[in-house]
Amino acid sequence: MSSVTELRALRDTCASHWGAFFESSGEEPASSLPQEIRDSWARTRASAAPLATVAAAHLPATSDAGFALCRVARHLEPRIRALSMESGYLIAIADPTGTLIHTSAGREMLRRAERVNAVPQSAWGERVMGTNALSLALRTGRPAQVFATQHAAQTLHDWTCWAVPIRARDSGALGGVVNIAAPWNHHVPMGAALARSVALMVEDAQDILTLSGSGERPHLVIRLLGPSEVVLRGASVPLSPRQMEIVAILAMRPGGVSPDELHSHLYGDRRVAATTLRVELSKLRSLLGGDVLLSPPYRLNAEVDLDLSRALAHLAAGETHKVLDLLRGEPLPWSDSPYLREMCTYVCVALRNRLLLTGCAGDALRYAEIFPWDDEVLRTAMARTPRQDPRTPLLMGRLAASASPAPTLRQHLGRTVSAQDCNVLSW
Repeated sequence: MSSVTELRALRDTCASHWGAFFESSGEEPASSLPQEIRDSWARTRASAAPLATVAAAHLPATSDAGFALCRVARHLEPRIRALSMESGYLIAIADPTGTLIHTSAGREMLRRAERVNAVPQSAWGERVMGTNALSLALRTGRPAQVFATQHAAQTLHDWTCWAVPIRARDSGALGGVVNIAAPWNHHVPMGAALARSVALMVEDAQDILTLSGSGERPHLVIRLLGPSEVVLRGASVPLSPRQMEIVAILAMRPGGVSPDELHSHLYGDRRVAATTLRVELSKLRSLLGGDVLLSPPYRLNAEVDLDLSRALAHLAAGETHKVLDLLRGEPLPWSDSPYLREMCTYVCVALRNRLLLTGCAGDALRYAEIFPWDDEVLRTAMARTPRQDPRTPLLMGRLAASASPAPTLRQHLGRTVSAQDCNVLSW
C-alpha cells in the first residue's frame, strides 16, 4: 500500500481502534490489527505506560553488550550517517535493554526525533514507551513494524517504524536492535530493507571487532607476480583460479565495486550469467569469511598486502631492483580477466621500459630469468656493459639461450655468439 490516500485511511482506521481500546477499559483490541500489536496494546494498558506524552527516561548502556554495541556503532558511524542522509530516515541502534545508543539522520529529521525523545541514552522498552517496533523486535526476536496510530503513545502517531534484531553470529544471542523511523506517509518496503541491511552491517562489524580484539582488520597477503597465493591471518587459503581473480580485482579496487563492475572486470564482453558470479562470491565468502568479503559494494575488509600495488609504487619511484624482488614469475598468465590482464601488462611493460632505459646488466639478468625470450633487454644491457665486466659472459649466454624456447645443454655449450651479437658489445 503506497498511495497516501490509502495510507491515510489505514491511519484513521487504526486511530479509531486506538481510541476504542485505550479510552475504554472494557474494549478488546480490534481483531483486524496484527496479533503482536494487539498483544502489545494489552500489555501497555496493563502497565499504565504513558500515552499522551513520551517518557523521558534515560538509562545509560552499562551492560557488556551495550558497551560492545557502542564500539560497533562508532566504527560504523560514517557509513550509517551516509545511509541515513541518502534515505532521509532516522537510523537508531539500541542495546538489549531497549536503550538507544546511536541515532543518525539529517538535521530536520534529528529535530523531529528529539521531540519524541528518540535520542541516545533514551529508553524505548515497552514498559516505558508502550507499543513500538523496537520493543516488539526485542520481545519477539523477529523483525517488527509499527505503523503510525498502531503506536501506543499518541506522540508517535506521526511515525512509522521498522526494527530488526541484531544477533551474535557465533551464538545467535540477541544483541540489540536496529530501528528505522520515518514519517507515517513513508510506508514503503525500503524501511524494512534498510533495517535488515544495517543489522547485517552491525553483525559483520561485531565479527570483525571481536576477531581483531582491538578493532584492527585482519591481514591479507595477495601474491600475483608469479605463482598466485593468498594468505589470510598467516594461513594459506586454497582458491580456484576464478576466486583468485575476484580477490585480485577487489584488492586493486579497495573502495569496492558494484556487481556490474565486478562482472565486467572479471568476464569482459563474455556472456556469463550473473548467477555464476554470485555462486563464485558465495564460495569465496565461505573461504575468506563474512568479516573479510563484504557487500554491497563488494570489497575486502582487511589490511591488504598486494605485490602488484607495491610494484607499481616502486616503478613510480624508479626502484627497479625492488620490483624484481617481487617478481617471481609471469603474473597471472592463465587469467582471462580483461582488468587483470591490463594491470599485469601495465606492470610488465613499465618494468621492461625501465630496463631499456637503464641498461643495467644485473637487473637485465634477473628479468631474463622470468622472461628469457626478451632479447632486446639483454642486447641493451650488453651494449652498455663494459667488456671486462664479469656479467658480460652471462649476458651473452642468456642471449644465446633466448634464441630457442627450450635449448638443450649441448646447444647451450656449442652455440657461439653471432657477429651481430658481438657488434653490440662495442669492443
